[in-house]
Amino acid sequence: MSKRMPTSTVITTNAEAHAALGKLVQVTGTVDREKLGDTVNRGDLSVRCPDFRFPDVSVNKVATAEGTLEIVADEAVTVSPTGEHSQGFDVESSTFVLRHCAARP
Repeated sequence: MSKRMPTSTVITTNAEAHAALGKLVQVTGTVDREKLGDTVNRGDLSVRCPDFRFPDVSVNKVATAEGTLEIVADEAVTVSPTGEHSQGFDVESSTFVLRHCAARP
């Protein structure tokens, strides 16, 4: 008896992403290198891969990522007693992330 591999859902919009939370998804877009993880961006949709780095040659190029889609609250920026700002966001926001992210052809 053969095991069927789960089929991923292709997402292209924020609405499709919200509908696919918790599912295996694929997103194709331009790769950006960021401190908190590479992102795949397509229009208004931005999905971060916190546990995967695309090869350097993929940055600023179109690529496809696959993983389990979650939404997480972004870390708030903190300010030290000396006035230094930490990595984080000045406003409350959330981000789509792919857990177990991997590049797909």
